Amino acid sequence: MSTSSPSTEAFSALRLAALLAGGVLTVWTTNAIVQRRRRNPKGLPYVPGPKGQLFVGNLAQIPRDQAWVGYHELCKEYGDMTRLQVLGTEILVIDTLKHATALLEKRAANYSDRPDIPVAHLIDTYWSFAIMPYGNRWRQHRRVFHQYLNQNAISKYHPIIQSEREAFLRRLKEDPKNFFEHIQLLFGSTIMRTTYGFDDIGKNAELIHSAETLVREFGLATAPGAHLVSTFPALRHVPDWFPGTGWKQYMKGLADLSKEVLETPFQDAKDNLVGGLCLANGQKEIYPSIAGILLDRLPEMQAAERAQAETMAKNVCGLTYIGTSSRSIASSMVLVLALANHPEVQRKAQVELDAVVGSDRLPTITDRSSLPYVHAIVKELGRWYNAAPLGVVHCSTEDDEYEGYFIPKGTMIIPNVWSMMHDPETFERPDDFYPERYLKDGRIDLSVPDGELATFGFGRRICPGRHFSNDVIFLYAASLLAMFDIASPKDESGQSVELKLELGNGPVAVPKPFECVFTVRPGREGLLG
Repeated sequence: MSTSSPSTEAFSALRLAALLAGGVLTVWTTNAIVQRRRRNPKGLPYVPGPKGQLFVGNLAQIPRDQAWVGYHELCKEYGDMTRLQVLGTEILVIDTLKHATALLEKRAANYSDRPDIPVAHLIDTYWSFAIMPYGNRWRQHRRVFHQYLNQNAISKYHPIIQSEREAFLRRLKEDPKNFFEHIQLLFGSTIMRTTYGFDDIGKNAELIHSAETLVREFGLATAPGAHLVSTFPALRHVPDWFPGTGWKQYMKGLADLSKEVLETPFQDAKDNLVGGLCLANGQKEIYPSIAGILLDRLPEMQAAERAQAETMAKNVCGLTYIGTSSRSIASSMVLVLALANHPEVQRKAQVELDAVVGSDRLPTITDRSSLPYVHAIVKELGRWYNAAPLGVVHCSTEDDEYEGYFIPKGTMIIPNVWSMMHDPETFERPDDFYPERYLKDGRIDLSVPDGELATFGFGRRICPGRHFSNDVIFLYAASLLAMFDIASPKDESGQSVELKLELGNGPVAVPKPFECVFTVRPGREGLLG
């Protein structure tokens, strides 16, 4: 019979449990150290960064408002590459063009992936190849996209771009106070006609509004710390009836919006094609839309191949209009502000336009090579204002060594494009809107880092729709300057008020509303009929 007391037995059991737990912890720690040494045999240091807290790491240091400024401040303190760790996720903030080029361009094979986004699964936005993992599916989608929006292919859409430009100028002439709305409609109609062949103004406005809402809400939903499910993906399997899961209803609403944005215009394009409206009488050049051309080729395929091709066509068209509209609209609004604040820039551009184009016609895209100052304005716009100040996150697929530091596999790379384009070591007077920086001897100076390129991303993930977007923005800028004088409002004493660029948060930094005065230039009244 045992003589030990219950308390002694309990103490022995607790001691045994503690020993077992200690043994498990020791084995786990030892294994982690061994694995780390295997991955980092040279024992290289990690990139410097702020010290984190237990369990949550640097969660408190992730900036919420104007995040590009917050990340820049961290890099000023810890270096132009700064490491953060949030709940086990490695983050590397890149603050200079030098490091972005070295990693995202020259080592693109390792830095072209995207991180997994739990919220994107809930919202069902993985049809967008902008966030797809790097691999065969992404390559297939990008190949189709590039086929119809490469530099040579987009010339077939120039008549659409020029037609919508003229409609925009008429609306602006008749109702200059609502220029924000006119800019949205210009890009919305241009993109919807190019993508789907739609020329219904009301319908296009509704579709673009839905796309902009999806982009905005996606950015807010995926922001660091916005939802716990981003950190604990298993939460998406929690039943809807469980307390505190109201966020799941919010996600379902966004998933419905994502489906509407993807499915509705594509199905309408299919219906129009069947009815002979998208490709009237089979003559593709009447309505040269991407959806129309892709759909026209489907009957030639076998059933299985057709289904896959139709899904890909639908995905490519969906990204064309959600990926192009928001940034182009925001950039064009900011251009108005920059020109209103810099009448001297307007005068120089107008002297060039008058000499090359004259006063009896509007500029065309083919005039660009003869309008270097206007071209420099567009380049400076891309540098001075970045519609996506933090670009799009990249992810490393393998462990890497760079400048003596260890960068683990799976590290999220955040390129602070805003900081790169405002680096005083790269650009003189970086905070000034100064198009002349892109000119040398009356021509575009190719030695100056191109703000347009940084705006559209890096390496293999560079936006394949950049040529189309650049053509639209150039024609918009040239036409605006040819047709109007733009001024900021005057105060009570009759002095011009300097407009302040105030930006919202989100993946696209949309400018907050401001007022401007548009006056038709002398001799241009009859250009619009």
